[in-house]
Amino acid sequence: MSELIKVLVVDDHALIREAWVSLLSTAPGIQVVAKTDNADDAYNLSIQYRPDVVLMDINLKGSNGFDAAERIYNSLPKTRIIGLTLHDEINYVKKFLSIGGKGYLTKNINREELIAAVHAVYNGETYIASEIKDRYFASLLHLDNEENKKEVTLKEIEVIKLIAKGLTSKEIADQLFLSPRTVETHRHNILKKLDFSNAAQLTGWAKEKGYL
Repeated sequence: MSELIKVLVVDDHALIREAWVSLLSTAPGIQVVAKTDNADDAYNLSIQYRPDVVLMDINLKGSNGFDAAERIYNSLPKTRIIGLTLHDEINYVKKFLSIGGKGYLTKNINREELIAAVHAVYNGETYIASEIKDRYFASLLHLDNEENKKEVTLKEIEVIKLIAKGLTSKEIADQLFLSPRTVETHRHNILKKLDFSNAAQLTGWAKEKGYL
């Protein structure tokens, strides 16, 4: 019998977490060794079980999934980490891969793609969800320059979320530990980049993208 692929599942939504566990537990060649809902436990369980693959939501409550993934990668470079998220922005994909991630999946995937991704990264491949794969590789080849101009940074996304909630620049600055002037600069750059004229348009865009 071939060796099982040991998987750790990290998601702060219980229903989603249990769904991933259920799907993977019935897949041939895969063993779910642990599950958790937070970044600290994800790290500690990774050290304890040394999983082959970590399936991690990058939007964990109270923490940054990117930081959690990077921490695991730095301690266990042989562990393959797959980011799992609602966000399909190419900047997110590039950021996650740059800190050691080996796969990036959206929550629109089906069981077959989830299992395929686990096997692919275990075998040393990098796996990008099929619905965003073409855009990702096109960005690497500079074939989508117009789209790239509209890609917002992770920091800008944080600012957008707070703008959409109606916070002032001073309130946003306090939450993100920035100066009000820096927040105003972000506001200007975001509106210019997305070709919007006001916060109402930005809020509508944020809702469409699933940021709210």
